[in-house]
Amino acid sequence: MASTQGLTLKDYNWINSKCRAIAKLERHGVQEKFLRNELYVLGVYAFRQFHHAGMPEDMLHPSLNYQLLSSEREALV
Repeated sequence: MASTQGLTLKDYNWINSKCRAIAKLERHGVQEKFLRNELYVLGVYAFRQFHHAGMPEDMLHPSLNYQLLSSEREALV
């Protein structure tokens, strides 16, 4: 029986690669604000991939059930 949740090997590889890249950025003195943003994106990716939901249209609203309002959708374009 196929699982409806969980991460694939490709997901794990991307997450590991992203973690190494973030650590390298930190070693090179990248601003903490940028590091926090990268860690946030990593967390959103892992959460949404685990539930096979893909990336959200709006990164500020990463929940699985969030629906963009028409005014928010227009602001993204």
